[in-house]
Formats: sequence, C-alpha cells, structure tokens
Amino acid sequence: MDRVDALQQIEALLEREGRVDLIGEVRSIAASIEAAETHRKTITEVTRALLESEKTYRLVFAHEMDPMALFETSTGRLLEVNDAWLQLYGYTREEALELTAEMVTAEPEASASTLAKLPPGATARINLRWHRAKHGTVFPVEVTTGKLMLEGREVAYAVMRDITQRQRAEVQLARSEASFRALIESMPDGVIVHRLGVIVYMSPSARQMLGYELEEDLSGMMALDIVHPADRPMVLERAIDVLTRGGPAPAVEERLLRKDGTSIVVEISAHATVFDGEQAMLAIARDVSARMEVEAQLVMNDRLASLGRLSASIGHELNNPLAYVLGNVELMRRELARASGLPAESVDRLSQHVTIIREGATRMRDIVRDLKTLARGDVESSSPVDVQQILEVCLNMAEHEIAPRAQLVRAFDVRALVSGTEASLGQVFLNLLLNAAQAIPEGAPHEHEVRVAVRAIDGDRVAIEIRDTGPGIAPSIRERIFEPFFTTKQGDGTGLGLAICHRIVTSVGGTLTAHGGGERGALFRVVLPMLASETGTSAPR
Repeated sequence: MDRVDALQQIEALLEREGRVDLIGEVRSIAASIEAAETHRKTITEVTRALLESEKTYRLVFAHEMDPMALFETSTGRLLEVNDAWLQLYGYTREEALELTAEMVTAEPEASASTLAKLPPGATARINLRWHRAKHGTVFPVEVTTGKLMLEGREVAYAVMRDITQRQRAEVQLARSEASFRALIESMPDGVIVHRLGVIVYMSPSARQMLGYELEEDLSGMMALDIVHPADRPMVLERAIDVLTRGGPAPAVEERLLRKDGTSIVVEISAHATVFDGEQAMLAIARDVSARMEVEAQLVMNDRLASLGRLSASIGHELNNPLAYVLGNVELMRRELARASGLPAESVDRLSQHVTIIREGATRMRDIVRDLKTLARGDVESSSPVDVQQILEVCLNMAEHEIAPRAQLVRAFDVRALVSGTEASLGQVFLNLLLNAAQAIPEGAPHEHEVRVAVRAIDGDRVAIEIRDTGPGIAPSIRERIFEPFFTTKQGDGTGLGLAICHRIVTSVGGTLTAHGGGERGALFRVVLPMLASETGTSAPR
C-alpha cells in the first residue's frame, strides 16, 4: 500500500463518520501533531476545518524531522510513517506498511505494557527504548507516544528520536567521570570541593588525613569547620580572592582540624572550578606535619652544631685566660691568708672579693663546659649517660630563668645510668625545665618552687620528675600537649618542643607523660630503663 492509497483509506473512513464525532477525532489528531485547532459553528465551517486539519496533518507528518508512525493498537499494524521514519529504519514505504509495531521494537513486552496503561487522549514520554532496523541493527530511541479514537477504533502514534550519539556521549562522559574519580580517589593528596562554603565532595585521602572513616559522608559540612580558628580569616580571604579573580591561589601552609580536634599542618592550593554544573572551589591539601617536624629537628640540630662550634671557639679563647685568672685568684687568696700589717677587717673584705671573683670565673668555666656538653649533637652514638650529671648541667643552664620565679629544689634519690646521648637527653631536660620556669610569673620566687626529683621504679627504671607550682595543665590541653604544633604560648614558639622531647624519650625506650600536679602546678615525668651494672642495677654513686 503506497502513501496515496493510505490517505484515501483514511479519507473514506472520515466520510463514513458522523460530523460531530469527526470534529472530536480531528481535534485529537491535530493536538498530537501540533496542527491548528478548528472551530465548530456551521456544517460548512466544520467541513472546511476538517479539510484544513487534514492538510496540516499531512504537511506536519510528511515534513517532521523526527521519525513518526501511526498504527492500530489492536493489531499493531502500521497505518502511516513519514520519510524520517523510513530513513531511520531502512524500509521502503511499501515494506513499512506491511509491518507491525512489535516487529520494529526490541522490547515488545515493555512497549505493549506502556501503551496498554495509556488512556485515550493522553501522551507518554519514554526516555529509552531499544528498536530494531531492517537489517537487524538495534539502536536506542526516545519515544513520545499517544492514543486516540478514529472511526470507532483505537489508533496510536509514536514520535521517535534516535539517541545513539547522545547515549554514546553519555557513556564516554560516564567513563571519563569514572576515570577522573578513580584518579582523584587514588591521589595521596586530599581533594576537597566546596560551594558557598559548604563541602560537596571530599576524597578518601582527605577523609583519612582528617581522621574520618572512608564511608563517612561529609557533604553538607561547612568548610571552615575543618580549618583551625586562627587560620579562618586568611582562608576566607583567599577563597573570596580566587572566586572573584578566577585564577588559582598559590600554595600556602595552614592548619586543619581533625575529627578528634587535633590539628595538622597542610600545604594547600585553591582553584575555582565547576562541579555538577555550578561554580565551586577546589582545594588540594598535602599533609606536611611530619616534614615540618623533621625540618624543625634539622634546624635544632643545626643550631646545636653551631652552638658546638661556638662553644669550641669559646672554650679555646676563654679556658686559658680563665685558668690564668683562677690561678692568680688562688695565689691572691693564699697571699691574703699570709698577709700581715693589714687590718683583719680589710683582709676579710678582700678575701670575700677574691672569693666572688673565683666563683664567677668558675661559673664561666662551667658554662663553657655545659655548652659543649649540650652541643655535641646526634652524631654521638648512644652510650651510658649519668642522669644526675646531665640534670646538673641543664639546671645550670636554666638557672637564669628559674631564679627570678621560683626556688629550685633537688631531690635525687638515685644516681642512675641510662642509654642515650648527653645532647638529646639534655635537650629533653632543659626544655622541661624552661617550660616549668616560664609557667611561673616573675617577681615572687619565695612563693613558688621548681622541684626536680630522680627516683628508682621497680629496680630497673628511673623516673625523672620536674614539677612546678604554676597554673597547671587543663585536662583538655593535657590530651594534646605532645602533638606537633600544639602550643599554649600564643605568638611564641612552634609547638614542636614537647613533641620532639616525646620522640627522643620514646626512641630510647622510655615514656614522657604530663600530669596535673595536684592543686596547682604541672608535673612532667620521664621514665627511662636503667642500664645493668655489675650488681644488676645502676646503684647510686
């Protein structure tokens, strides 16, 4: 059946139908193919409207760019198709009109089910159906279909759109997105995307870096909530600059808060981006806490090495003059003892001055010696270290900080040998002593004390305790006091001193703990394994 025959058959069906019914059916057809509406006034007007609708229908059906088909719902037989349909499916018009709708769909049951549920006059849009062309090729289409009554029987129309290219692009996009996501989620650096300050994506590395479980969804959290309070103004200013300027922000160091409240230092760069079709901010963070701790230790070692060189120079320049001064002071003391002809009061006064000179020169000699002891550095291998001896060195070094603030109390119950280096253990003890002194305000040394105690524990360990009578340590601070970069000295210090001390002590098998210290003050306890001696323990000497 050719196109003319098909149209003549439709015209014959229309002529046999009553005019009132015809108007309803023609309006349904006109609505489905976007034809003009007709008006019912007179028999002449109805006839003219019918003819105009028929012409519009034929014109739209023939020239529609998308494939269109008209078929019986009862049999599925195709009644009419347009040229676009013939081109898509590969049939001639004669071949097409011998087909049923079931013969061109690869999903006949799904198509039949959709059509069966559709009431007359309604339309449905199916985003994906698989159809079959003449030579068996299966391809995806988007279908808009509807039903209407014609000559007392139900017919259906369908407008198809080939979405092969679109689906191929979607598949490629999905693959690209999957590859991109796999790349992002395998990066060791953390990736965070936020929009208007609200986190919309956080990579597994970022969640792990901040102490969250991988399955935790952090979407909806405010981005500033994971930034250290002191760094938030800087972060906010950078974000505004990036979004208004459009370019990337150079990498800077900032502190982020972990889930448990601890902080880490990250090197973070920021870029404006588009995420899910909307403007957003992309931040890439790298944890540099360990690197900074190592750098701080290297700086400390370099300072100690410089101090060692300076001490050697000082020792060379001062030891001989000091020996000369001390020798002559001793001679003066002896001469004064044998002096005659001077009043006894004058001799006593001169003797006191000589004693003061001798004590000052002796202290200068001890300071040079102590500097050399503390500045030997980590090149020195572990060896037996006399705890009391190194404590005395550190106490001499810290005396200028302790004296204006507190009385110094020694309580050495045991003289123990431990394994380590004088430089590293001296660094620990000196740091703890200076912290204890600086926790006490100056001006009332008679009201405060710094107590240093050494005692044996269980016969094989030694405890070195440094206690002060300052304000103490709050429990919330005590839990974090050995974290790198944590400090209560705002604007002063790096927060690495106690962290490095903790690492040094643990590296020689010991422990370093902080305690409240009673009603007031703080107590730091270093516990180290004692070396065995000939009697089985390191006994007091």
